[in-house]
Amino acid sequence: MQKIRTLIVDDEARIRRGIERLVRSCGEDWEIVATASDGEEALECFHQHQGAIDLLITDVKMPEMDGLTLIKEAKKQYSFYPLLISGYDDYAYLQTAMREGALDYLLKPVDREQFRSRMAEIRTIINNGRYQTLKRGEMERESEKLKKSRQIQTLSYITSVGIDMTTLGYWVDEFPKGTYVLLSIRMDTLPVKTRSYKANDWKAYFYALENIMTEVLDDQFRQTDRLGWNWRGAESDFWMLLFSPDPEYEWDNAAHDLALRVRSAIQTYTPFSVSVAYGDAIEDLYLLPEAKRQALALMNYRFLNGGNRVFRPLGMSDEGKPAGTGDKDLSPIAQKLKRSVEQGNSAEASEMTKQFFDQLDRLESPAQLQNAVQNAMILIHSAGLESNRGIANSATLEEELHKAERATNLQELKTCVKQLTDRVIEDIRKIRENSNLKPVEQAKGWINERLDQEITIKKIADQVYMNPTYFSELFKMQTGETVLDYLTRQRIDRAKELLGDHKLKLQDICGRIGYQDVKYFSRLFKHSTGQTPSKFREQLLVQGEGADGYGSES
Repeated sequence: MQKIRTLIVDDEARIRRGIERLVRSCGEDWEIVATASDGEEALECFHQHQGAIDLLITDVKMPEMDGLTLIKEAKKQYSFYPLLISGYDDYAYLQTAMREGALDYLLKPVDREQFRSRMAEIRTIINNGRYQTLKRGEMERESEKLKKSRQIQTLSYITSVGIDMTTLGYWVDEFPKGTYVLLSIRMDTLPVKTRSYKANDWKAYFYALENIMTEVLDDQFRQTDRLGWNWRGAESDFWMLLFSPDPEYEWDNAAHDLALRVRSAIQTYTPFSVSVAYGDAIEDLYLLPEAKRQALALMNYRFLNGGNRVFRPLGMSDEGKPAGTGDKDLSPIAQKLKRSVEQGNSAEASEMTKQFFDQLDRLESPAQLQNAVQNAMILIHSAGLESNRGIANSATLEEELHKAERATNLQELKTCVKQLTDRVIEDIRKIRENSNLKPVEQAKGWINERLDQEITIKKIADQVYMNPTYFSELFKMQTGETVLDYLTRQRIDRAKELLGDHKLKLQDICGRIGYQDVKYFSRLFKHSTGQTPSKFREQLLVQGEGADGYGSES
């Protein structure tokens, strides 16, 4: 049986030794881990033993720190049973001792038989407490397992095809608040030998793949405050959801490192290879379907770059960077073309297409031409995929890319881009014509009136009496941007106006647009405008002085 670890505290050495002899006489169940002459010394003993003390036997009145203060301070960090021994028969001391959880209050001189009898009772109390703690820990661990199983089941529903999201209600309440990244893991072209695999073979391999991913995930996040979930999707697809409680956590390197480890482990321990794709981090789990579509859109770059790679959002540097994005002139135009398609803006898409074609005319390498066109086609296709819940499917994209591969001249390549752009915009337009704009417009109005408040997708969806997940998808379909992207854009636009008032400090401006952290706001502002708030304010000041100067001369 586990021994009861005991700490003895008294300012008189003779009494300490006497209590120590009494404790030892109670049997081998007791272990004296330390003795101390005052409360401060005893508190240091708690720290040295990392709180691994079951019973504290302490005098009440001592120099430096008395026994009652010792119990109160130690209880702030550690769990233990106190037993007080004192030469003072004071009812106030007794009341305080009981309030602090003392098992007993014995008076000096201590009666040996009474002490042994009480220690036998205390031994039973401590052992029962250990058993209850053990059972409670087992129940908590079992509850956590069940909770995680429920979470994984919910995540599996969300990443499945054809699930009615409106039936899930406020499912995000089951998950902690923070930032998330969703990884899509897809098996590459299968080796020839797998054609002879039976159903049981595949069952065993899929089980092994899930275990490998679980081990990599657990190893990556062990001894951190980050969490992860992984599950199998349809056919040969797998998913991982990564979490950090830090709203400003930089996921770029962490997610990429984990993706590389998953890919490497699977290639090492199985006959398969996989590609991994993930999109931008999200701060609201109701955007998980959007994260799924972004990851799948990036996975389509396997058609150009081949498998066994990691694909992440454009602009990040890695081995899976989409082909053609290295060109400094073409990449920004292709991104603007994608945004205009998402928004269903035919006029802007036509202008962006023209600019894109102008840049194509300057390329001299046939390989560069084809890569640039295929990259643009994947972006346009992903705009349809992300905006309209799958109106453009992977098979169609593959056909479109084959057209580009078979093109014999530049004009045919341009035609491929133009036809795909027109088709996706028309699909988006038809979907939006058949949808109800009223909830989205109501939500926009509600958001714009409350930019200074804490706003979540759930709060917005409640205003229009809609399921938050369905509302998020409807908003993206109608506007071409996510709810949080719209909220951020409105806040940044409002910040631009407020920066014109030079009396306002950045902290004041943050408060008026719903941000508490100036650094976080500055990062968002720079990402949106290309300038820090301070630089933007300086530019406004220069423009204002220029206007004043012009007016004085006229």
